[in-house]
Amino acid sequence: PPAPFDEEYEGLKARRIQGIRPHPDGTTQHILPGNYVIKKNERTGREKRVFLEHAFGYFWAIKELERTDKKPLLSNDDIIPSYEAQTFPKLSGLTNLLDETVDLPDFFTRNNRSKDANAQCTLVALSCKEFGAQLLPSWVDPFSKQLCHGRDSAKFEVVRITLNEGRIAKLLSPFIVSGTKSRIPQPEHGTTLLHYGDADEVKDVLRMHNVYTGYVYLLDGIGRVRWAGSGEGSADEVANLIRIAKELTRPPERAARKKAKASGEHGPRIGKRVGRNGGNAGEK
Repeated sequence: PPAPFDEEYEGLKARRIQGIRPHPDGTTQHILPGNYVIKKNERTGREKRVFLEHAFGYFWAIKELERTDKKPLLSNDDIIPSYEAQTFPKLSGLTNLLDETVDLPDFFTRNNRSKDANAQCTLVALSCKEFGAQLLPSWVDPFSKQLCHGRDSAKFEVVRITLNEGRIAKLLSPFIVSGTKSRIPQPEHGTTLLHYGDADEVKDVLRMHNVYTGYVYLLDGIGRVRWAGSGEGSADEVANLIRIAKELTRPPERAARKKAKASGEHGPRIGKRVGRNGGNAGEK
């Protein structure tokens, strides 16, 4: 970016969640904090910062969905390492369908008094538009069915969040609430959250630049983003999500042993191996 923008840009960029994978064919990969992109003058070679819509047109988001199969973010193949993982961004004053006010990311860790990263994990399903919301059950339903109703169900939770932006959204809140209640089962009303007002900062941190699709984020027990995806989940993507969720809630020692076993590593052997007849293994 141009020199005057460097300091501001680097500071905002550093807040973005590490490990998130923008689609290589999408526009999202080029978007800078503040919804800018860098355009290069083909004649002079000079670069300048311009608004996203000015560079790619007002229908850039629709075109991106077509190029990326509604997936501006590719889902992670594996867990985002703990040394890279960043906490879910702050967002205050959300209300759930029980009319309770909650703040993020505190809401995600409200039941984890031990602050143990492996004690639980949360699938956060986020949307800004109805089209995006309709894609989220492809992730949420199998996750909930396989993990939230079994023996270890206390370790897993789904939190749905709708970002209602624009001045008119707050005025329409009674209709938004009633419509959301009609779609969400009553037991899940406490974990279905609505936000009204500007959310540009949060969307930038989570790389939710395209508001016409749905996004999913898997958080560990202390609210760090350890996996992300978007669009409609395929069978393979959902299976991988569930595998990662199980791994996140496995005690570190067990997780390390399982990973070593899968890779064929068994660690150092202590003492001599004894053969069946009492001699050292390998002796003729």
